[in-house]
Amino acid sequence: MLFKVTYSRESGMKEELLVECFVEMVRLRLAPGTNLATYLMEILCIGKEAVYRRLRGDVAFTFDEIVTVSKKLKISLDELSGEQEPVFIPFYLSRTREDDEKCPVRDKKDLAALLEKAKSSRDPDSEAGIALNTLSVVLMRNYPQLMKFRVFKWLYQRAGGDAVKPYDTVVVPRSLILHGEEKHLSLAGITNISLILDKMVFAHVINDVRAFALIGLLSREDVRQVKEDIAGLLDELERIATTGQNPMGNRLDLFLSDISFESTYSYTTTRRETSCAIGIFSMDMMYSVNKRMYFAVKHWVDSLKQYSFLITKSGGIHRRQFFNAQREMLETL
Repeated sequence: MLFKVTYSRESGMKEELLVECFVEMVRLRLAPGTNLATYLMEILCIGKEAVYRRLRGDVAFTFDEIVTVSKKLKISLDELSGEQEPVFIPFYLSRTREDDEKCPVRDKKDLAALLEKAKSSRDPDSEAGIALNTLSVVLMRNYPQLMKFRVFKWLYQRAGGDAVKPYDTVVVPRSLILHGEEKHLSLAGITNISLILDKMVFAHVINDVRAFALIGLLSREDVRQVKEDIAGLLDELERIATTGQNPMGNRLDLFLSDISFESTYSYTTTRRETSCAIGIFSMDMMYSVNKRMYFAVKHWVDSLKQYSFLITKSGGIHRRQFFNAQREMLETL
């Protein structure tokens, strides 16, 4: 059976039935309009009556069923056990895999429908804070040559110089495309977004392209194609900074940080849940729904605003200077 474990000095460990708590946590994680019973039938591969017996409490969820649902919805088992201050904070690692032919790919119609659904159910009180010291998958999703170069650099670091594939054979992994789509969809449901850019974020990419070209791993044509995508992304970000909205219609405040930071950090806040993420290994992210970790990341991202300049709508001179400087640097490739 599913139990909630609590602790007290007087009585030691107490066991309390927790079906209602588990069901409520699952319900909070589901997208608006999702039928709880239908979702559990699909993910647990059990019949309708079996699901309803579990929801009523007539039959207990098995441990394997709890783990399956918790992994899918990123529910912390520490939360289920009632542990207030866990020694270990759980993270979900979103890894980029090179050999992922079985990874599903959505067609454009399905993606457009999901995007409209996310926008229509936008939480008016939701917010997201993102601090980038490197270009994210979401920003690069419409720039295939830039994405390909990032994957090439990632493969080069993983395999080492001698074992690296030729650039023209590199394929962007499906898992990376799917991850970009999922983050794009999740941000479509957010009303207010703050994006903090490390001032060196484009300089890092340009220097990387130059370095790989100098050692003969990129041809002139490869450099030209990546260069075009970087120019396109600069144009897109400048439009966002000028209008204060991204292409999905979200309000977006763009900041330029005067100090460098060592990784990518983000948090999201909605009525249903809070979560955070930290970038690792160039292309991967660690996610957590743990409250303590969420507040720690949110505080860190918010603190960066103290050393940043807002270039959305206002700050026209700083905005123009920044984007012109990036384009001048890009022309040196």
